[in-house]
Amino acid sequence: APAAVELEARQGCSSLKLVHVAGTTEIGLGIVGTPLSVALASAIPGTTTQSITYDTSAEYAVTVAAGAAIVASYISTQSALCPNQRYVLSGYSKGALVLHSTTLSSSLKAKVRAVLVFGDPARNINQPWPINSPSVDLAPRDGSSSSQNIASFCNFSDLFCYPLGVSLPAHLAYATDGSIGVAANFVKTRP
Repeated sequence: APAAVELEARQGCSSLKLVHVAGTTEIGLGIVGTPLSVALASAIPGTTTQSITYDTSAEYAVTVAAGAAIVASYISTQSALCPNQRYVLSGYSKGALVLHSTTLSSSLKAKVRAVLVFGDPARNINQPWPINSPSVDLAPRDGSSSSQNIASFCNFSDLFCYPLGVSLPAHLAYATDGSIGVAANFVKTRP
């Protein structure tokens, strides 16, 4: 096993990797992924981040399915390179839809420590999740149980995730309203 650990160190394998899927029209980590990457690296030193590059245009069928295939391929490839690495999957808005559509094998799902979604348009639909034994915390700011492994952040009146929501500013506020710190702590306290 020491040779495997040494190989992983040479390949730049961290023990935890944030895999973030940005929202519509965003580039790179976007408004949620950027502060989340910093917060997770602070909460769990050594955490690294990967932004999923996919078509973030305002189309929600073909591009979501393509994004999900990219996520699954990345995790499969990365898992082969870094067999001991675990993952936090996060998605903002359209990125959350991509995560719902991501299909992972049970063995890859077992490597997912937590799933974080912000402004999830499918929040109120029983969607699949790329994690074993999914248990969703719909109010993570109010605390969570140790069995919950998914934190779904939805601001009051958020146009995309709140029932009858009408506020775009609420949808854009996750980076600055305390959600990022709560999300980082949620991950830190997951086994």
